[in-house]
Amino acid sequence: MSKLLASTVLVATLLFAAAPGRAQPPEARARLCPGITVALFEQRFPHPVERFAFDQAMLAPFVELWRAAQRPALPVRPERVTVYALPGKPLVIGYQAGNCVIALLTVERQRFWQWLRPRVGWAV
Repeated sequence: MSKLLASTVLVATLLFAAAPGRAQPPEARARLCPGITVALFEQRFPHPVERFAFDQAMLAPFVELWRAAQRPALPVRPERVTVYALPGKPLVIGYQAGNCVIALLTVERQRFWQWLRPRVGWAV
């Protein structure tokens, strides 16, 4: 298993693992949020974590990055993304719709910048 894939699986397991609390029927959860709530998602990160939010015009390159590999389609169109930077770890991109994280992607920092800079310019 590649290092990046192993890292992705580990992050996904930690962030999307069931949290203790009130159980809701799956149908009710799906109507409320097609993923995990942003607050619950962010609680699972160790501190410190830097957050960089992007929306509107800056959203297109992130959607393109998602589609660049053979991944399932996003469940709904994201309204924004937040990039989480953990010291010494790949970047985690949380795709968000409403108050939900609908998908996540981990990307090595160098690959991320190589992908993003030609699409948005050197200002990032």
